[in-house]
Amino acid sequence: MSLRLAQITDCHLQADALTFYKGVDADAHLDQCLSWLHNNAKVDLLMLTGDLSHFGSEVAYQRLKQKLSSLTYPCIWLAGNHDNCGIMQGVSGQAVQQLRVLDYEHWRLVVLNTTANADGNGAGSIASAQMEELKQVLEDDSQLPVCVFMHHNSMPVDSMWQDPIMLGNAQQFNALVAAKPRVKAVLCGHVHQNFDRVVGNIRFLATPSSAVQFTCKQDKFKVEEDLGPGLRLLTLEQGGHLNTKIQRLPRI
Repeated sequence: MSLRLAQITDCHLQADALTFYKGVDADAHLDQCLSWLHNNAKVDLLMLTGDLSHFGSEVAYQRLKQKLSSLTYPCIWLAGNHDNCGIMQGVSGQAVQQLRVLDYEHWRLVVLNTTANADGNGAGSIASAQMEELKQVLEDDSQLPVCVFMHHNSMPVDSMWQDPIMLGNAQQFNALVAAKPRVKAVLCGHVHQNFDRVVGNIRFLATPSSAVQFTCKQDKFKVEEDLGPGLRLLTLEQGGHLNTKIQRLPRI
């Protein structure tokens, strides 16, 4: 039986729901994504891959928790560089700073925290202890294919201003997963754009923001004003095969 996932990322909810984020109503755009999921998709699990609040606001996390409360499937919270891990963990009740392993019948999902060693400009890393833990997880006796979720991108997106703030220890991470044939995909957020690149046996995917999109391949920051919110749908099939698509919605 296939495993059906949705990924929503970079919600950037403000402390005050009436405060816009880069010219858009981030709450309304997230509501739009959740409504679309409810009405149009069969989902077993929702991954929320970081920057869920723009300033790590407790009231924003509480508002997010309320928005998710009617969903009938699990929602996994990840932290991004704009989040406050401690506050998020308190509200969500999830160990957002730890490596988490979710085993299903035909797949293993590995959830990483990439907020270690933050540089203050947006970059973050996987802590050395968690990198070692990841190595052990990928070397255990499980034969399940692996899909990794995290906030920061480990592959450059050919953007002069974004590539310096990707995963700080990307080279180490990429070398580790490349050496493990069970790893089939790595999914992230952070870049506010669709990204899909196959390197070796691994498919590296980044997903548009539920709030606002960034223009691809730019020297300086620029918002893609014509694009509304986006989310990713992912179907993990038996045998290590995956299918995925981006769902874009109208800008409010």
